[in-house]
Amino acid sequence: MRQSLLYGIFLLVLSLLWFSSGKTAQAVAPPSPKLPVPVAKLPDRVRLTEAQMKSRWVTTRIVLPLRLVRTISRTGTLNFDEERVSVLAARLGGREVKVLAFEGQHVFRDDALALVYSPDFVTAEAEYLNAFKVARTIGNEREADTYIRAAAKKLLLMGASKKDLDRLSRTQKIAPYLTIHAPREGIILNSQLREGLFMNPGDQLLTIADLSKLWVYMDIYEGDLPLVRTGQTILVKTVAYPGEIFRGRIIYQGGMVDPQTRTFHVRGEIDNPERRLKPGMFASVLIRLTRPEKEIALPDSAFLKDEKGFHVFVETAPGVFDVRPVVPGPEEEGLMTVRDGLRSGESVVVSGALLLEGLREQTLDRELEKQDRVKGQGAS
Repeated sequence: MRQSLLYGIFLLVLSLLWFSSGKTAQAVAPPSPKLPVPVAKLPDRVRLTEAQMKSRWVTTRIVLPLRLVRTISRTGTLNFDEERVSVLAARLGGREVKVLAFEGQHVFRDDALALVYSPDFVTAEAEYLNAFKVARTIGNEREADTYIRAAAKKLLLMGASKKDLDRLSRTQKIAPYLTIHAPREGIILNSQLREGLFMNPGDQLLTIADLSKLWVYMDIYEGDLPLVRTGQTILVKTVAYPGEIFRGRIIYQGGMVDPQTRTFHVRGEIDNPERRLKPGMFASVLIRLTRPEKEIALPDSAFLKDEKGFHVFVETAPGVFDVRPVVPGPEEEGLMTVRDGLRSGESVVVSGALLLEGLREQTLDRELEKQDRVKGQGAS
């Protein structure tokens, strides 16, 4: 019985050893390898067939730096050319006897504007005639000439012309009235001349303005300050003449920026030979701003945008187009500048970029369908 008990224990130990050895072998068995599934993505290159190339629905352009011109629109106001405006003021006291030219009238230089009676002027005329008599009694010719010129200068300061002096010295007769002459050619504005009124020295009588040229004032934002320069062309439109454009140029830039509006003053000059434009008119001013440095720029149609940003298609070989990420800059008149991503001399698609993008998506769809078929075969 003892032998049978030992034999049973031996069988039990043997079975336990066999069971543990089999379980350990099953636990350390290596797992079956899993094949990696490739992730489909849009291709970075598109190839056209010969038929597609012959269809010419893709147009390219060689990238070259351009000097871009930006046009901005501002509201302006027309005003006098201050270098062509004269304000006529009374130089002596007197009474206005007769008005010879009226407001709105076009006059020329030295035209008679009014007749004024002034006792001071009559006295100065008498002194001028008396200077000739005194000169004849003075033995020193230089001193006599100085005396005559002093009397003549007094008359000129009162408003007399050189023609008045010649007439007075020739006729030796005193004129009862001072003739006020136009200091320049132009239009009479703000006339205060009235027959019978008395004027005092310093009274403003009228303004004469030459309207053949006008100034236009406008405000420019400080961001455009580096692009605005004197001599640049401006195009002026007015409500009075909606179908016409008046050309001019910038002649002055303000010296400071307005802290309230963040703008600076700019003054332009325009020709007005027919005098149709009037001071005080509102105007729409177009300014052509030329960037000082050349930049790479392409039409808007060349750029496409996705979740990664902007990209274009660069032709690297005939019919072969690579996707090129770019960093765009500001847009100027239908052209978008490129800050980074392109080099001068590269050929870039400017028409047909959407079609190339469609071919990329078709390639991606075919790749996804292929992966689905492979997965289906593996499952079966």
